[in-house]
Amino acid sequence: MQQSAKDCDIFFVRVKDTHIPIEFRQKIRVTKNDYDCLMFGQEHLFTLELKSTQQKSISFDEKIIKQHQIDKLNEASGFENVVSGFIFNFREPENRVFFVHIRDFLDYKYIAQNQIKDHNYQNKVNKSSISLPICEEIGLEIKGFKKRTRWHYHMNDFINEAIKIYGNNK
Repeated sequence: MQQSAKDCDIFFVRVKDTHIPIEFRQKIRVTKNDYDCLMFGQEHLFTLELKSTQQKSISFDEKIIKQHQIDKLNEASGFENVVSGFIFNFREPENRVFFVHIRDFLDYKYIAQNQIKDHNYQNKVNKSSISLPICEEIGLEIKGFKKRTRWHYHMNDFINEAIKIYGNNK
């Protein structure tokens, strides 16, 4: 994704996670990253958490999607010209990638975990994960193609569509 942004002349910063060896984790305290990356394009800042899986769904488990990241994405989305959310990469079978705005994610997660029967989702709601069909329903697909060995994504198309839908949220 970083190379795709660079090719489209979009500012992109990936926040590096700090690796602490298991034997030192109890002794060393490391600050937690708010999100995985920041992207700036067309006068909008995107705060993004990236998740990738070979499965057909991504678990809400704290080991996978951390509550502090959800909170920070939601907080950032309250600012003008900031678009926040998850980019979910479903690698199998066709490498499909979706942006899900944090507010849409929170709405879905609330309905799923509280098992609310009265909702507008056409696909099955799973109380412990967000599935590919739900991402198709509530997310923006980020189209891409494989260049030899790596994927290239149409980041300008994604930014234009995301700004059109979410850009004036405050």
